[in-house]
Amino acid sequence: MNDFIYRLRVRGLGIATKLAPAPTPFIFTGRGSSAELVGMIADRGLRSVLVVTDAVLLDLKVVDPVLAALKAAGITAHVYSDVEPDPTIAVVMNGVARLKDARADAVLAVGGGSPIDAAKAIIACAARDCSPQALDGYFKVRKAVLPFFAIPTTAGTGSEVTVVSVISDPQAQRKFAIVDNKLVPVAIALDPNLMLGLPPGVTAATGMDALTHAVESYLSTLATPATRAMSLGATRVIVRDLPKVYEDGRDVAARQSLAVASCQAGLAFTKASVGYVHAISHQIGAVYHLPHGLVNAVILPYVLDFYLDTAAAPMAELARACGLVGTDKDERTSARAFIAELRRLNALLGIPATLDKVDAKDIPELVRRALAEAHGTYPVPKYMSEADCRHVIDQVAGRSPVQSLG
Repeated sequence: MNDFIYRLRVRGLGIATKLAPAPTPFIFTGRGSSAELVGMIADRGLRSVLVVTDAVLLDLKVVDPVLAALKAAGITAHVYSDVEPDPTIAVVMNGVARLKDARADAVLAVGGGSPIDAAKAIIACAARDCSPQALDGYFKVRKAVLPFFAIPTTAGTGSEVTVVSVISDPQAQRKFAIVDNKLVPVAIALDPNLMLGLPPGVTAATGMDALTHAVESYLSTLATPATRAMSLGATRVIVRDLPKVYEDGRDVAARQSLAVASCQAGLAFTKASVGYVHAISHQIGAVYHLPHGLVNAVILPYVLDFYLDTAAAPMAELARACGLVGTDKDERTSARAFIAELRRLNALLGIPATLDKVDAKDIPELVRRALAEAHGTYPVPKYMSEADCRHVIDQVAGRSPVQSLG
């Protein structure tokens, strides 16, 4: 299939997105906003809620204030905390069983992208009485889902506002996406109080995940003035504030600004989509079980190197928005400054320049899967050939020198 056909398919997806625009959840923000969200749940007459989270957050007592607020509001909380990073088909199906046993009349996700994605898949599979694989692709849920709410505890995935749930299939060593407007929560809370105890490594990886969403959606061929404004603003805030919370995890103001920026990036990529960073990251993450945000962070500069001759202008705009260059610099110089800043930021956050776990024997299959995911699906500014993708993954694996940006 040639580039023209890929562009045509992407344009078709863009038209479908405009005809069936994703809803935007009601957003509570600020310290204590999670309690306000619980108040909304109570006001809707919901009295039994499945709380989807993970064991780490439960052990760290991050979820405790939410559970206390639910109890105070007279709402019975049934906790499902078996969610692991990159939720699997089994995690989802066990969650569906837990939902049915609890006879809950709503679902509340509390956590990072994994609990939120798992909760989305749980409500979708419960509505259709099917497995996640049956919903792989676009707009297959079709039936009404239970009322769904989310409280993100990381400023990273933006999953609290997107139409996507990414699920892992360990047997096939792949990830797949359930994409449907019905997966967007009724309401969310961006409560920095629940993010204060995040370890620096998690803060770094999730923050770079949000930055990847902002950058890829900004470079998208489906970007609109509205999505560009959100992507640009999110990029500026993340570059400015992510180092602050990495150094001081209890910086409430910076935590709040990053939570809002992550949400904006999520809203932007819901409409404008992502690109090769995600296409490659999904394959590497599925095979080697590496954190998604970490893999995105490593891959991002290499993909932007590849885009340089096509997308220097928007990258230059990002560089100027972040205060990296003045208006006197040409586009290519400014774009190079932006890519250099991403590499500097990764180093500052303790993120490696390469992923040593990537095995040379796996690269041909990683290339095949990445291109199959991206082509005709993602609105990228420039298409990769097999050789291009191989070169990028070789660089990510540390098996090829960084290409010249001259």
